Amino acid sequence: MLKIKIITALVLLIMLPIAQAKDVSAQQAGYNNALQKMEKAEEEYKADAQAVAETEKIIEKKKKQLADEQKKAEQSRKIYIESREKSDQAQAALDKAWKE
Repeated sequence: MLKIKIITALVLLIMLPIAQAKDVSAQQAGYNNALQKMEKAEEEYKADAQAVAETEKIIEKKKKQLADEQKKAEQSRKIYIESREKSDQAQAALDKAWKE
């Protein structure tokens, strides 16, 4: 009986490094998988961040364009109002001339 216990203990001691090697191999595979996922996520993050930066540049450019167009529209509105007032004055002068 003692021999069987000693043999069993020896077999377990011999098998222990094999079991640990399988565990390390599984951990290595898990690490490699996690590393690949991280690298893919990093690439996606960098691409998305670049897209955001490009969109922000476009927005800033469009904001400037909008401000310029608003300024131009305001100037055009002022010219239109002045022209309409002068037209109304000319019409009033013409109407007065016809009445006299």
